Amino acid sequence: MIIQTDNLSENELETIANIWLQSNLSTHDFIPAKYWHDNFDSVKSQLDDANIYLAYDNDEIVGFMGMNNNYIEGIFIQEPNMHSGLGKDLIHSAKENFDQLNLSVYSKNQYAIEFYLGQGFIKISEGMDNDTEELEIEMTWSKS
Repeated sequence: MIIQTDNLSENELETIANIWLQSNLSTHDFIPAKYWHDNFDSVKSQLDDANIYLAYDNDEIVGFMGMNNNYIEGIFIQEPNMHSGLGKDLIHSAKENFDQLNLSVYSKNQYAIEFYLGQGFIKISEGMDNDTEELEIEMTWSKS
């Protein structure tokens, strides 16, 4: 089940912040773990102000997608629930609300690139993420 919210409870915020951290540590092992730990509090504050799509399994939050207008800041799923279709469900929910979606993905995260391509996104440009010094690919999706 996917629920959209911009008013997280403290418990929900804590849950998704921890999902964010664990997901980044496991999927972005090419970036030092210190980077993710150092940015935890800042991201937690940003999550509280973002438009969030929560993914539930048996009444438990197991993943989420953060949005800033039509920009997908990221999709984060707990390890046991990865590859279960929740990412597709989150994207589908956003597609119902927007005519165009944009995002960035690290070029070393080949699984994520393939996932987004499979959801109809196309690559539009590449650039350097100055914070991590990693190459990012900008992608977009538009309703036909």
